[in-house]
This record gives sequence, structure tokens and C-alpha cells, in this order.
Amino acid sequence: MTLRLKLLVLVAGVTLFAATGVTSVALWRGLLQAQQQLSCEGASMASSIALGAQKWLGPDGPEAGAREALLPVLRRALGTAPLVRAWIVDRQGAVAACADLSGRGCPGGMPGSFRATEMPMDSLRRLVGREPLEASAPIVSVNGSLAGAVRISYRSDGVLAEARRLATGAAVIALAWIVLGLSFGNLLLHRITRPLTEVVRATEKLSEGERIEVKVAADPELSELVGAFNRMSARLRESRAQMEQLIATLNERVARATEEGLRAERLVTLGGIAAGFAHEMGNSLHVISGFAAMAARELPADHPNRADMDAVKREAGRASAMLERFLFFARARSARRASQSVEPVLREAVEVIEPAAVEARVTTDLRVCAALPDVNVDAELLRQAFVNLCVNAIQAMKGGGKLSVRALQQNGEVVVEFEDTGPGVPLPVREHIFEPFFTTKEKGTGLGLAIVRQAAEAHGGTAEVEDTGHGALFRIRIPWRPSA
Repeated sequence: MTLRLKLLVLVAGVTLFAATGVTSVALWRGLLQAQQQLSCEGASMASSIALGAQKWLGPDGPEAGAREALLPVLRRALGTAPLVRAWIVDRQGAVAACADLSGRGCPGGMPGSFRATEMPMDSLRRLVGREPLEASAPIVSVNGSLAGAVRISYRSDGVLAEARRLATGAAVIALAWIVLGLSFGNLLLHRITRPLTEVVRATEKLSEGERIEVKVAADPELSELVGAFNRMSARLRESRAQMEQLIATLNERVARATEEGLRAERLVTLGGIAAGFAHEMGNSLHVISGFAAMAARELPADHPNRADMDAVKREAGRASAMLERFLFFARARSARRASQSVEPVLREAVEVIEPAAVEARVTTDLRVCAALPDVNVDAELLRQAFVNLCVNAIQAMKGGGKLSVRALQQNGEVVVEFEDTGPGVPLPVREHIFEPFFTTKEKGTGLGLAIVRQAAEAHGGTAEVEDTGHGALFRIRIPWRPSA
């Protein structure tokens, strides 16, 4: 349903409601006037019949011959007025005389239940049900006591005819008002909806990308609407250009992300193959190392091949250690977390590397915040990460230096920092330092810092590196607040 049709229905409804109200009021007033007139006539007629019935009806009941004497009176009343029936009841409510033209009979009733007139709603109910309108009057005996009552019933044809006449006149007037209201409403709605129709058509063209500008209407409200539409059209043109540029950028990013995903999938496959290969190589290296140790023990100390066997044993052990580190990184076991403090794990890692620090002339300084909260972590994974960071810092300070280890709370996270006084980390190296197999050492495997980042991410945290200008600062962030 269109807005114009809705407004037209609204105008028609308001007009119909007003006309119906006027018709109902006019009909109600006509019914009240007719009812009042009948009530007055009925009360007067019942009172006149009651005066003639006084001598035939006493407190003890009707006198002998009362019925024969009262019937002519009741029949004359039926002939002189539009009555359906007229009857007289005694004090006990029994019918003493009845003149009936309807064939329904005359009901009895106690005199105390009769009224001289009926209320308007009772009359309306009787008219709707096509029941006759009733009126009654008491019969008082000669000694002044209640002897009975006279009841009469009017035909409702006259009242209904008058009501129909009033309703017809009111309906004609209402119809005229409705037609006039609809005509006026149609003209008004055409003036209101014409600018709205233009805006709708402009909106359809705007969705196709055309440049649209609607003429400003004369009405203040519509001029504001049209002005807002024109401003929106201009903003949409600007947004369309930005959106096209954004879509192009997103397509480029999606293509790049797809390529990286395929590359990562290939790396995962190669990693699985490499892990199996490294495991088998490790078994072979253990066999070589074992036989080299046995051969070295059997050779004399001054044997010319003793140095060669020691070199085979040493290099086999080095290769075996490198394979073990690779397998530790490739397996990437899931973290087995438990709520605990980071402090004992950090102290243990610093104590483990203390002999190596003394040998390299590096002093260590450990500081832990007193209010450090417990975190849900895997102690073994964190210990390996902390040890790797300490070892890297000691190896970076070849001429000695200082390793500062700190644990503090910051923005809902437990932050562990490892700061050394070595040569620092240049920007090109910082961009790749946590990647697997990336190393700047001559004999490094490039897996130590990759294991550090793997451990941090396994706990929902991050691993970072900074160049302080007088060394390097590695930082591990671990969230301790439970996520929503």
C-alpha cells in the first residue's frame, strides 16, 4: 500500500468516523424524544385505566365480575392507541384481565416491579429485539392501599420508522461529507506526495549510479527533505568512489592472503615431511655418535686417527642437538596450562644460565613486581622460551655486559622483559627475527626465537623486540585476565 493510499484511507476514516458520530447522535436524540413521548402517553393512558379499575380491584384481589367489566376498557384502549396489549394484574401479580393483539399472552408480575416509564437503553434494547415498549401505572384502592397495576405495550413500528427516517437523513449528510472530504483529501495528498514521488524516482536512478539532484519544493518540510536527499546524493557519490577504491585494495589483500595461505599450507606439508626425516636422521646420528665413541675409546691417546674420531663424535652430537631443537619446534605441542606465578619459572631460567653468564663475563639482574598476579600458563613452555632469550642475550654480549630481566604487570598483562647491553638489533633483522630458520649467527639454527614466539602465542600473548640504542630488549606479553 502506497503512502498516498494510506493517507487517503486515513482521511476517509476520519470523515467516516465524524459522520457516523453525527448520525449516531441524531438517531439517539430521535429515539430519546420518541421514547419520552411514548412514556408520557403510556403513563397517562395507564393512569386513566387505573382510575376506572379501582372499584373492581381491591387489596384482597379482583371483585366478582371484574374481568368482564375491565376487558371492554382495555379493548377501547387498544383501539385508541397503537398498543399491542393491555392487561391488569392484582397485588399478588396474577393477571386479572388481558386484551392481547400479539398472541403472546399477558405475563404476570409483582406490582412493585413495574415502572411508569422505561429507561432509554431499555427502550433501545426492545427496539433492536423488536419487542414492544412497555409502560405501567399502579392501581390504588379506595382505602389508599396498593391493589394492583395496569401494564400496556406499544408497537415499535412508529419508533422504528422515525429512527429509519433520521438514520437515512443522517446517512445522506454523512455520505455528502465523505465525498467532499475525499475530494479535498485527494487534492491535498496529490500536492504532498508529488515531491515524494520525485524523490523515490530519483532514488531509483541514484542506485544505478547516476548523478541526481531534485528541485527544492515550496513547502518548508518538503524542502528540508529534498535538500537532505540532495546532500545524501552528493555524499553517496563520494562514498561510491571511496568504496570502489577500498574494494580494489581488499581484492589485492585477498589475493595476497590467498597466496600466503597456499604457501603456509605447503610449508605445513613440508614441515611434516621434514619432521619425519629429522627423526630418522636423529636415529642415524645417535648410531654414528655411539660407534664413534666406542672407536675413540679403543684408540690410544697418541693414535693419529684419534682427533678424527673425536671430530666425528663432536659433529654428530651437534647435528643431533640441532635436530632435537627442530623437532621441538615442529611438534608444537599444545600448552598444558595451570594457574601459577611466573616468578619461580623466571628465576629457574636465570639460575640455569648463570654459569654460562659468569663464563661470558655477563652480570644478571632479576626484578619481579611484588603485586604480580598468577597466570594460566604451561611452565615448561615458558621456561624453554625464557632460557632461549637469556642464552641469546649472553651470546650477543661477546665482550661481557649486563642482562636485566624484569617481570611486571601492565594493562591486564604480565610482561617479561630481557634487556642486554649488546650491539642491538637493526630494523631489517627485527622484521624477520622470529621467523623459523632465520639467524645471524654462523652456527645458529634459527629456531630459538621461533620457539619463543610459539610459546608466547600458545598462551594468547605476543613476543616483541626493540633496539634501545645501547642493546636489545625482548618482551613477552601474557594476558592474565580471563577473556569474555
